[in-house]
Amino acid sequence: MSTWYYLEDGVARGPAPHEELLALFREQRLPAHTLVCRVGQQEWTPAGEMGLLPPAPPPPRQSTESFGQPQPAGHSVAVLTKSEASTTELAWRRYLARLVDFFLFAALIGLGISAVVPGVAEWIADGRGTLLSLGVALAYLPLEAFMLASSGTTPGKRLFALRVRTIDGSPLTFERAFQRSARVYLLGQAFGLPILTQIAKLFALDRFRRTGTTLWDEQCGTVVEHGELTPARKLSAAIILGIYLAMMYVVAVAQLG
Repeated sequence: MSTWYYLEDGVARGPAPHEELLALFREQRLPAHTLVCRVGQQEWTPAGEMGLLPPAPPPPRQSTESFGQPQPAGHSVAVLTKSEASTTELAWRRYLARLVDFFLFAALIGLGISAVVPGVAEWIADGRGTLLSLGVALAYLPLEAFMLASSGTTPGKRLFALRVRTIDGSPLTFERAFQRSARVYLLGQAFGLPILTQIAKLFALDRFRRTGTTLWDEQCGTVVEHGELTPARKLSAAIILGIYLAMMYVVAVAQLG
């Protein structure tokens, strides 16, 4: 009988025997949209497509007397469950980790270019650095892939207690890590193009909150493990993000001036 992995609140669980996984769905301890992966495969698949969901019970009979009656006040107000809250928190941690990584890389590249080509900082501040920003983003892809393949994390991910692994928990190869990084840039950021990148991020966030994983992790057979955010990590993240916001403010003022 097959053995499975499954995603719960964005975390890969398993391996679990087939009967144990069936029991989790039968007892409704896992939602129907849960993504699963059979041992030996590399892609996440909705449980329904793998025949793991129990037959749907027939709808309860309803008296016609209840039709058309008004719902009580506040009936449609959504309540954020614990599972949704943890998934939303994880989404923000992943987003901020990537923001920190790119900020640190771009800052180092910017300092290096400024030392070789004086005046490039003013050129970027005037809003003419779009092409350079695209080049920096593309240059970051192999570096990120190297870090993920060698340690499973990056400076930003380490700061937010995140680590990338394959479904079965083994380290990523450079090839798979590079494929993942490229898919993040394409599917999650739309190459950094104005407006399109915001739309891509919204779609990725909505999918992550519904399924507990991203399209690039599903396609690459990877998962993101998340540890505890200690007070020291939170303070360090706040300092780095504060510096980033201050620099963005300076650039914005320079462009308006």
